Amino acid sequence: MKIFGELQIKAAALAVAMALCTPVSALAGPGDGLITLETGQTRPAGTATPSEMTADWGIVRAAEKYSYSDMEQDIWELQRQYGNLMTVNVIGTSCDGRNLYEIVVGNQSAGKHVMIQGAIHGREYMTPLLVMKQLETALAQYYTGNWDGVSYSQLFSQAAVHFLPMVNPDGVSISQFGLQGINSPQLRQTIQEAYDKDLAEGRTVMSIDRYLTYWKANGRGVDLNSNFDAGWENLNDLGHPSYAGYRGTGACSEPESMALVNLANKHQWSLILNYHSMGEVIYWDYEGNKVQPQSKELADLVAGITGYRLIDSSGGGGYKDWVQIKEGPIPSVTVEVGSVSCPMPVSEWSRVWPQNETVWAAVLSWAVKQP
Repeated sequence: MKIFGELQIKAAALAVAMALCTPVSALAGPGDGLITLETGQTRPAGTATPSEMTADWGIVRAAEKYSYSDMEQDIWELQRQYGNLMTVNVIGTSCDGRNLYEIVVGNQSAGKHVMIQGAIHGREYMTPLLVMKQLETALAQYYTGNWDGVSYSQLFSQAAVHFLPMVNPDGVSISQFGLQGINSPQLRQTIQEAYDKDLAEGRTVMSIDRYLTYWKANGRGVDLNSNFDAGWENLNDLGHPSYAGYRGTGACSEPESMALVNLANKHQWSLILNYHSMGEVIYWDYEGNKVQPQSKELADLVAGITGYRLIDSSGGGGYKDWVQIKEGPIPSVTVEVGSVSCPMPVSEWSRVWPQNETVWAAVLSWAVKQP
């Protein structure tokens, strides 16, 4: 009876946390980001099992296709509930007229800024769900959570986190809904022509409907993570728009790329974390990286939470690559979530979320500690 009573108490505590939109990790005691298990043992907050950490709590909910409209609706609902803790900005507009959202939490006057961005590739739409859920967690636990014994509110008083959930909303819409996901007749024609050329060149043998589900590029068929001025001129020139691999007519030729460039030059960034999928690896280096030690330290921190392995470099043209070599370089890592190919089924969420739930808090803490 005593054991049963203890379980009843714990179940009641969990129910209260759920009702208050508080993840299980918020039930951890003060200290260093540890969760206490039913056995009395502890483990890092980012390594919970799916059964413990994937409860359907709060505003942001896992969906088979977490869409631009889902994200937009969730942003406004979060603003309604937590408006005094967050600022919503539009940093640009996509080729098809969608807003590129930036949600800022924390002290923007403190001089330290953290960027977390996702979905630069269309078919990787597990990442906007992840970034949005991290945002909601930060807001819901603003006054109750802590990392390494320092309260979230104290960390936020010393830095600001900029959440960019979906920097390629057109690509996401194409991957999720095909040609119907695009409003512009001109862009629809560009996409159709990309398919016809890829089919003729043997880059695909799929039907167009199936082909579009694998779409990585933006609405003009440009792979945004091959569009930045970091070895761009050395990238293979596909010569035409495509679902993937086309670098564009010039470095930063796309409105989405320029929005990210302008934002990178706007603040004093402590770090930039780029979410991609898949592979459960972390890219942290690039030839000419001017902030190599800091990027490696950041990668080691994220690897310690997620369990992902480190890979030294990537192929160039990426946002991480550019921010590491530009004037006023920024420590940066690219984190590849998920263990199955994209687009990922929603069932993969039970793996991705526990691994990454607390990453935002860890990198915020890291930024605050930097000189």
